[in-house]
Amino acid sequence: MFIEGGTIKTKVLVFSSSGLDYISHPQQISVIPDLIKSAYDEVYEEASELDTLLFYERARNDKYFKPSVEVCKVDYIVNTIEAALSNSYDRFIIFVNTNDVINYSGVVDSILDMYPHLDITVIKINAISYPLAQLAIDSEKIVRNTNNIDAVISYANGFRDTFKIYFYSPKENVLPSIKRIDFDDDVISSSTNGKLYVYDGVLDEVRRDARESYLEKMFDLYRFDIEDNKVIPFILYTNKYSLYNEILDRKLLAIFTRLKSIKKYPIPAVIGNKIGYNSIGIGFIKKADE
Repeated sequence: MFIEGGTIKTKVLVFSSSGLDYISHPQQISVIPDLIKSAYDEVYEEASELDTLLFYERARNDKYFKPSVEVCKVDYIVNTIEAALSNSYDRFIIFVNTNDVINYSGVVDSILDMYPHLDITVIKINAISYPLAQLAIDSEKIVRNTNNIDAVISYANGFRDTFKIYFYSPKENVLPSIKRIDFDDDVISSSTNGKLYVYDGVLDEVRRDARESYLEKMFDLYRFDIEDNKVIPFILYTNKYSLYNEILDRKLLAIFTRLKSIKKYPIPAVIGNKIGYNSIGIGFIKKADE
């Protein structure tokens, strides 16, 4: 598709709950930061003003920090759009995760009301963290190569069933300040032994078999889900130096013997604030058929 002799330039917007700040991505994608607020009346833009690792360090060591995460201000999106327009961008794609971790509908609706004349496509998908970041990266490449917005929408629709994340919340998370995931009433209850949550559009608690550890249960489910599938494995962490990371890395390399390393990314603050400040995760994205 062309306009006045030139190719349409498309700006992709995705929120920081994607964790895209910690992944190399083209300049055509802009990250809209969630806001981190503390009991000290501090307000930070996630990643740009308070990076994820510092967020978790403060949350673990300062019992008065008591952070909460909120959607960014509409003004930030407005400034991003205006800057893009001044750089000759003609079209916008906004990726919005639709789960209950954080609600972006208000700010997105405000933007659509403010810019009814702009070509803005909102793609809603129940994805968080690295899978959402990878979706934004893949989609930007598609629209840059094809200029076809329908191709991006079709790809996003197919992407919905290609990923899964397992979050493990160890017993160290049982602290008064921890806010448990509130997707389901059954998940709110605390545990002295830890909990395992599986995320694939819905977060569910995986109840422990008394004969199995949570981590072993996690890997049993993981192996079952990747069977006969070509996948990209990854690790998500709140503590880069946790012994759990070494365990996860070793176990995944034993499964994916063709790989020399496993992708590792920090869990965005908006998610870690729900599942606990010592949480870890493993996941996969199914590769597209070649």
